[in-house]
Parts: sequence; structure tokens; C-alpha cells
Amino acid sequence: MAKKGARPPKAARVSPLKPGLRGASRLVQSRMHAGLRSATRSRASMVRATGSILLTFLALAFLALWLGGHLATVRDTVGDYKRDRLMAMGFTVQRIDVTGEGRLNESDVRAAVGIYEGDYFFGADLDRAQRNTESLPWVDRAVVRRLWPNRIVVQLVETTPYALYQQDGQLHLAARDGSIIAPYAAGLDHLPPGLRLFIGADAVAASGELVDTLKIHPAVWEETETLTLLPSGRWDIRLSDGVVLRLPAEGVGPALRRYAAVRKRSARLEFAVVDLRLPDRVTLTPAQRIDA
Repeated sequence: MAKKGARPPKAARVSPLKPGLRGASRLVQSRMHAGLRSATRSRASMVRATGSILLTFLALAFLALWLGGHLATVRDTVGDYKRDRLMAMGFTVQRIDVTGEGRLNESDVRAAVGIYEGDYFFGADLDRAQRNTESLPWVDRAVVRRLWPNRIVVQLVETTPYALYQQDGQLHLAARDGSIIAPYAAGLDHLPPGLRLFIGADAVAASGELVDTLKIHPAVWEETETLTLLPSGRWDIRLSDGVVLRLPAEGVGPALRRYAAVRKRSARLEFAVVDLRLPDRVTLTPAQRIDA
């Protein structure tokens, strides 16, 4: 029996986990961590396996499409879907502007371009349009480009005629390189003044050296109306007063100087033909003897 007023004895502090239980807890935690690691490895293995199966399926599908010849169909289908979606979003050609068509009919240019309002904006073949446009008469070069968001612009530079060219009895307008621009028709406007007539196979293209030499003698060049290339490779020139100069195949410059000297000495005489083919003489045919 406790004495009155005596304090009760203090309770002994007990460890929250006895030594035997503490070891069991660590064992449980270790097994839990091992289980988690195992589960993580299992999940990664499953992901890898799923990825391998998917890649194998895709590879087999690709191989099947390739062997069956269906890849192009799939590609076209995807391309058509993308095009249709973009066209639905408004990416279509709304305007086609043509500039520089002075001698050309604009409808001919548009037909050559081959791009029309309502076409897929990004599907327009600009290279083909440029080639077709540059094949038109009078077109020296063309530029076809997209102008965001919905315009196609065609810019033309027309060829400047360099000469008249007689081919198979027909007259044509020719460029400096000898290419035919268009048939010549009376009444054509905006032609450069003083176009000279070239006769003979490839006469315009072969005339470069001769023209350069004639321009050194401006009195002769300004009077030159017709330049005829003969099968032998030499030239005959008809002047505005009707005189024909028969030039040599070589040494055109010295021959023209001889002609200038003769013309100076015989200013009052009229000639039909001045034969300059021989280097040591000039043969004159009077105007009343127009035969050879």
C-alpha cells in the first residue's frame, strides 16, 4: 500500500520499435524497393517490346506496300489530302497579272502560262510556265513568280528586231542571233528604223564580223540596205542608191577602203556594180549595163 503523498514511479521509456521488429522493417522495405525496381524493369521491357513490335509492323507494312507497288498511291493520297486542306484554307490562285505584252495578245500569254484562277497556289509549275511563255513569238525572256498570298505575276521582255530576213521567199523579223521572231507584215508598228534585209542561209547569224567592219566605214554602212550571203561564203551588198558591192571572202576592210577611194575620184559617175573581189583592182560596171 502506497504511502500517502508519495509520487508514483516513472514509467520506463520503451523504444518505438524493438530490435527484432526494427530488422523486420528493414527487410520489408528492402523487398518493397526490390519489387519497385523489378516493376520498373518490367515496364521498360514492355515499352521496348511494344516499340519493337510496332517498328516490325511498320517495316512489314512498308515492305508490303513497296512490293505491291502502292507507295506512289499512298504518297499521292497524302499529297491530295494536304492540297485539299490548304485549298480549303484559301491557298488558291485568285489573280494572274501579265505585264509587258506590247505586241502579244494577252490571251495567248495566259494560255501559254497554263495557270488559271482557282488552281492550287503552291502547285503552280512556274518553270513550265516560263518555258512555254518564252517560246512565244516576240518574247525574249519571261519571269513567272508567285506573289503572296494568291497572285501569279508574269513579266515579259519582248525581243527587239535586228533585221529583216528573207527565207524561202518569205520575209521574217529576226533577232541579233539570227532566230526568227515572227513573220514580217506590212503595217507593223514600233519597229526600229533602218532595218536591213539579210538574204542567204543563216545570213543574220553569220554577219557579225561583216557588220563590225561596215560600221568602221559609216558612209557605207548607213547606205547599206541589203546584205546577201552567197554559198561561197562571201557577201554582196546593195546600197540605197542601187549600187552593188561585190566583196571578197577575205580582206573586206581593205576592199571598202578601195571603194571609198574610187567613189571619191568618180563622184559624178554612176555605177551598177563595183567588184572588189580582187585585191589589186576594182572593176566597175556602169549603170546602163545592169546585167551580171
